[in-house]
Amino acid sequence: MAQDIGIISYNIHHGADLNGKSRLGEMAEFISSQKAQLVGLQEVDSVCLRSGMVDQLQQIAKHTDMHYAFARHFAYDGGAYGLGILSSYPLENIKNDRILSIRANGEKSTLALLSAEITLSTGKKVRFATVHLALDQPTRIVQIQQIIELLGDDLPLILTGDLNTEPDTEEIKLLETKYLLTHSKDQFTFPVHSPTKKIDFILLSHSDFEQSSAPLVFDQISYSDHLPLRSTVRLKPTFP
Repeated sequence: MAQDIGIISYNIHHGADLNGKSRLGEMAEFISSQKAQLVGLQEVDSVCLRSGMVDQLQQIAKHTDMHYAFARHFAYDGGAYGLGILSSYPLENIKNDRILSIRANGEKSTLALLSAEITLSTGKKVRFATVHLALDQPTRIVQIQQIIELLGDDLPLILTGDLNTEPDTEEIKLLETKYLLTHSKDQFTFPVHSPTKKIDFILLSHSDFEQSSAPLVFDQISYSDHLPLRSTVRLKPTFP
């Protein structure tokens, strides 16, 4: 029997709203209320001074009673800054792969690409990943090429993230050679108040999944500077 998989992607802005007020508790409660099986988070602080030395992902995982994995982009403000995954199922083969980053001084560095394998209650295995892409297009194109290579095609794939680019760009067209977009182009996610851009995405590997309900953007959830988005999908029956 096919199993529905609820997926959320959310840039949590280090757990703070536009005024810098901590909204981590509200974010955790929102995620818990959705009862999604897989959650990809961007802009996560881990014991940073600016966010009160809190392990943000651990706090959300505790509130939602989910398994979790954190990948640091880099050390920051006494702790680390990076990506998070939450899952209703145990996480296997967790990877912090590295993709290109160019610092302000032109020096090359890397950012995280966080992925894990999940075995669903049906026994089927999928790969789940989250990422946060660069602000400039040339770097994003290289990053996407690296992501496609690193994530491979040996398992059905769900990719979430803040891609810092909009539909109909060269970067998204490159992603669409491998993955399907779950949301329409006008389901905007940024800025949080009166959004005008879609820069947050959930993507699915071609031919492995079908959507089982309409994809959503939660335009009343203003805890971050981005809106969260959700898809509910299932593996196609033809997948062995």
